[in-house]
Amino acid sequence: MAISGGTLFIGGTFTQVTDRSGKAQVRSRLAAIDVATCDLTSWTAAANGEVLSIAVSGSTVYVGGSFTNVGGASRSNIAALSVASAQVQSFSPVINKPVRALAASGSSLYVGGEFAKVGAASRSKLAAFSLASGALDPGWQPKANAKVNTLALSADGGRVYVGGLFTTLNGQGAYPYLGAVSAATGKNDSGFAPHSLFPVLKVVADAQGVYVGQAGSGGHLLLLKQDGTLQQQVYQLDGDVQAVAVDGDSVFGGGHFTNYCVGNTGAGAPFMCDKNLPRRKVLEVSWSGGQVTSWAPTLDSPFGVLSAAVDPNTHDLWLGGDFTKVAGQPVAHLAKFTAR
Repeated sequence: MAISGGTLFIGGTFTQVTDRSGKAQVRSRLAAIDVATCDLTSWTAAANGEVLSIAVSGSTVYVGGSFTNVGGASRSNIAALSVASAQVQSFSPVINKPVRALAASGSSLYVGGEFAKVGAASRSKLAAFSLASGALDPGWQPKANAKVNTLALSADGGRVYVGGLFTTLNGQGAYPYLGAVSAATGKNDSGFAPHSLFPVLKVVADAQGVYVGQAGSGGHLLLLKQDGTLQQQVYQLDGDVQAVAVDGDSVFGGGHFTNYCVGNTGAGAPFMCDKNLPRRKVLEVSWSGGQVTSWAPTLDSPFGVLSAAVDPNTHDLWLGGDFTKVAGQPVAHLAKFTAR
């Protein structure tokens, strides 16, 4: 999901969206919602495979995933669409395996995923393109030795945070699963030195900090300072943290967990907390105080929340995922929570 200019752009595996009148509308893996009214808009371009990532820059929506065609045009796992009309743009690099992450700065589009090639050029899970020309950046060539799941830009645009399944970044083993590289050169940024023990599924960053969702041994939510040290204790859940969103002091983590492990203890497979605080697929924690707040909506489903976004204008929270009910009421896969 990505929010821009009063519109929520969504991607996934869906082939239809039911509008507010109850009518099912064809939407093949891409759609847009008016954030003020929650109405489905006419914006769409059919993708013939899963959409895994979305980034908006100016008048362009960039989408990445596992597809070969978008809007009737041949596209290899990445495409660019008009914000206004969803018309497919000329940007058409050939990326040989799925694109799982996108991040756009003022001048560059950063791409992460499973790929090894962009056209004839070697790129080990990471690449960058000029937003102005669409050309592959010849100088930006960081290397991850396994899948990149997520990218985020620092507030000043100087760093690209990288998370995934890799155990080396640019050949160095000091940054398993999570690291940062220079947005200009692609070299490792040693000023960010996190200690990540588990695969990373999502990274979000702002001027305040870096926020990380992890898998493994249940799941974890990390609140990190700019140097990678912990702002608060690690939050242990009994399932993966797959989605993260931030609104000021509020940090939201979404996933397929059902409990926060009080005291951060537990064990087993499946992982069981020693002491449970029920949090059904989403929780809110305080950046400054560290407490898990009393906000506790109940979402169902095995896989839970897969994506989260905060509207920067209204501070409303949007959640997308596998759920079909919120607080026992039918809510199919997309929910909006108004700012409190």
